[in-house]
Amino acid sequence: MQSKGFLFFLGAVVVLGTVATVWLPHWSGSLYVLVVVGYLFQARRLWPLLGGAVLGLIWLGLALIADIPNQGILSNRIATLFGVSRVGLWLVTALIGFLLGSVGIALGGALARLLPQKPPRLRGSR
Repeated sequence: MQSKGFLFFLGAVVVLGTVATVWLPHWSGSLYVLVVVGYLFQARRLWPLLGGAVLGLIWLGLALIADIPNQGILSNRIATLFGVSRVGLWLVTALIGFLLGSVGIALGGALARLLPQKPPRLRGSR
């Protein structure tokens, strides 16, 4: 079993997913980073689900870090707009992170299987 490769994969998802979520200005930055991670690690069967769970937990943790110090002023207003509770809003945030991570890693794994592994040789080059 390739447990070392799996642990490197989860570590890359944690580190790069957190950095992308915090530093890139849009949610799509996390998607792009996880597509590259899925491509480089050639994501296997359950890896997209586990990577999505990790990114969902990261998004939930970052939402709680932003929400708890200000007693949920903004999240209460947003939850009222959507007609859910504050906890429901946190769960929706985690679900979006899970879906984003799963799709990104699965897409990267699919690209790794579809694209050629060696670059094509040019005519005339030796």
